[in-house]
Amino acid sequence: MPGDAPVATVVHVAGSTEEDLLAVTGMANLAIKVADLDAACAFYERAGATVRDRMVWGDAERADVFMGPVMITLFTRAIYEDSVDLPAEGFLHPALFTDDLDAELEGHSVVWGPAVVEGPFGKRRIAFVEAPGGIRLEFMEQLEPG
Repeated sequence: MPGDAPVATVVHVAGSTEEDLLAVTGMANLAIKVADLDAACAFYERAGATVRDRMVWGDAERADVFMGPVMITLFTRAIYEDSVDLPAEGFLHPALFTDDLDAELEGHSVVWGPAVVEGPFGKRRIAFVEAPGGIRLEFMEQLEPG
């Protein structure tokens, strides 16, 4: 199920050294920015997905969309939007679990965080780093279960 943290997977990034390896333990979701959350939720529900946990999130809204083993989180505004130029809509980032957020951030250009956030997913310490392709990676450490 999305949000569960499986065994660690080490990912080798082309051109990286041993110190640059990512120790990702799982993927929480794929984050997408939408201008109209009502329309986006209705689209996914018509496609057979389950929409849950819609709520105010900072100065915006969010909702989780469950499609089998994949979870998409829809946002009307990214938490890091004041730090990065973003289009009105589009793919934002994959949200990746790690057991050691501080170690994961070493050698990366941090866009936002680290900070602690809470919601139906529990309590997490998160940060966002720049990644190729005009996206970010969100690394998160689960502090308390949801």
